[in-house]
Amino acid sequence: MQQSAHAFWTINLDDPLAGAPDMAGAKASDLSRAARHGMPVPPGFVIPVQCLLSGERYRNTGELRKAWARLSRNGALPLAVRSSSTHAEGVEGRYVSALDVKGWPEFLKAMTGVVASATGPAAAAILVQPQLDLESGGVLFGADPLDRRGDRVIVWAAAGGPRAIRDSQAATRYALNRRGKVMSMERDGGAPEEEPLTRQQLRALVKLATRATALFGGPQEIEFGFDPEGALWLLQTRPLSSLTLPRARRPAS
Repeated sequence: MQQSAHAFWTINLDDPLAGAPDMAGAKASDLSRAARHGMPVPPGFVIPVQCLLSGERYRNTGELRKAWARLSRNGALPLAVRSSSTHAEGVEGRYVSALDVKGWPEFLKAMTGVVASATGPAAAAILVQPQLDLESGGVLFGADPLDRRGDRVIVWAAAGGPRAIRDSQAATRYALNRRGKVMSMERDGGAPEEEPLTRQQLRALVKLATRATALFGGPQEIEFGFDPEGALWLLQTRPLSSLTLPRARRPAS
């Protein structure tokens, strides 16, 4: 398809083109790479940076509407519309998300809001995925973010997933060894007595952390969720770096 500054075009998340950070942004390109290596990434598509640099953003939305219709089943499913900066988010600037987006007009409105929210100098693509119904989830650290112990995997989890942790500040913290055994557990911020994750789910997270470390060449900070059927989903991944240390006691925003 001819690529024009006057027309939207989209890239499926499992397409190798979506793995180019200068086209899809860091968030989407990392998810694309994980998806193409068999990790449980929800389907989706990217509106590349090149489509968002022109002032004529809404001229010829034909392909975009087709991609939206396929992913949302003609508006029957809510979508998550998120920015994907060409720089690692959190380094410079702030980029927001629009969640539970329903219908074509709301989708266009969400796109406008996400693009307008960018405060950093980097360009940004837009990542569109289904809004998952999650029973539990949180943030997974592929190594202990406080002391850098590589023999530990740290999990913050709550009912409802990463979004619930940010909203309520109530979470359960697990420290696991590389076999998935719980070395310690503590509840934070009034978290309920009932644990948000089963031992089987914790072992699955350790395996995911190990795969992500091997793929990306170092420990990752991963947002994850489990749906009502028990399926594990990788929602976001980024390197576990010094930037994590000031917020190591609280999941990523």
